[in-house]
Amino acid sequence: MIKSLISISLVLLLLLSSKTFSQSTVFEDGEELYYEVYYSFINIGWVKFNTEKVIGKKDTYLCTSTIRSNDALPFVYVNYVFKSQVEIKDNQIRPTYFESKETNKDSQQSLLTYNFNYDSGFVDIKKVGFNNQVEYTNRIQLNANYQDGLSIFYFARFNYFNSHREDVPVLINQDKANITLDFNTDKTNADIGAVNYDVSSVHLEGNTNYDLVFGLTGNFEGWFSNDNARIPLKAKFRVQIGNVTLELKTWKRLNWNPPKI
Repeated sequence: MIKSLISISLVLLLLLSSKTFSQSTVFEDGEELYYEVYYSFINIGWVKFNTEKVIGKKDTYLCTSTIRSNDALPFVYVNYVFKSQVEIKDNQIRPTYFESKETNKDSQQSLLTYNFNYDSGFVDIKKVGFNNQVEYTNRIQLNANYQDGLSIFYFARFNYFNSHREDVPVLINQDKANITLDFNTDKTNADIGAVNYDVSSVHLEGNTNYDLVFGLTGNFEGWFSNDNARIPLKAKFRVQIGNVTLELKTWKRLNWNPPKI
């Protein structure tokens, strides 16, 4: 159940309506999105996304995702922080650095890092365990523009402008993989508890044919705001234990509220 929380950043994929919006509006310095995660009717944790402009670097942002288990569930403990520095270049999003930091109950930390070198065409991967010892290193050749487990969230927000299906290269579990995204611009509506009205939204479906981080596998779907902010509203996905739902609860974004139908 709890391990499935780590898969969330892979399936919070944001869509557009059939309108034409500026891609640059996806990134906003200071944006914060907070979600709660449910297994059936049980709240098993929360996820928070923060976006910050990197000072001194053009069109570069530091994106952070924090994942925690519910403190009211004494038999589980999850404490992860993902960070991805991404740049917008040639109208594309590409990560330049990624890290995944896990803290255990004893306050020990493990750290996984990806350092992307596009000029030389490779990414350096390093894993340091809870004992502060290097457990894994590798250099992988980049034959495409690969996303990481967090940048894929922003990649989908940035690139959804028409209905199409796309296989997106992603680095997962220290190796290359693909996620299939089926983008659909048909307008629909979503119901979230944070507001007392139906939210104008669009709907995405996706698929993986293999196990991703901690058991995410098979089909997933999401509902996202039908406006130029493209905020994820709700997501449903399947993990090894069953179905998990994630829902937007609070947000900080200038002059933004979930759009009405």
